[in-house]
Amino acid sequence: PAVMNAWRSSVVFVDAPLTRFHSVIVAIAMEDEAKPFIDHLRLEKVDGFFPSNTPFLAYSGTHENCKVTVVTNGKDSVYGTGVDNVGTVPASLATYLALQKEPNTDVVVNAGTCGGFKRQGAVVGDVFVVTSSVNHDRRIPIPVFTPYGVGKLDKDEFYRQRLVDDHGF
Repeated sequence: PAVMNAWRSSVVFVDAPLTRFHSVIVAIAMEDEAKPFIDHLRLEKVDGFFPSNTPFLAYSGTHENCKVTVVTNGKDSVYGTGVDNVGTVPASLATYLALQKEPNTDVVVNAGTCGGFKRQGAVVGDVFVVTSSVNHDRRIPIPVFTPYGVGKLDKDEFYRQRLVDDHGF
């Protein structure tokens, strides 16, 4: 699936037809950030979407003949804080499990900062169609492990431009 990243704290509602997509997963780490989007699209909570031993939550519905599933990372129950599970581990696991449940997903939207910080010129509401992914928080202080730790993954520019041209991102 294609991956599109949006600024975490923004709430942007796009009411444009999603006719080219049949199934979209929107991954949002924090429940309070997801709530306006869930409410706007009138998505319903899907019990049993994730294994019962995980904290993740899923909400689903249809918008313009496109199935939209929002997944959140749930709340911390291990340390008793009740805070939202944030970071790369819960985000990647929730997204992986969502894709296992919905293997025919056309697009995964990762609604989060994803490196789109103000000092890099980003503003709330910016949308990025990315061509690479880099781990910013997986540093291993052993020189031969640096490429693995950073884990940069590249997708060619043609693919990104095709997403922009075909889908108006």
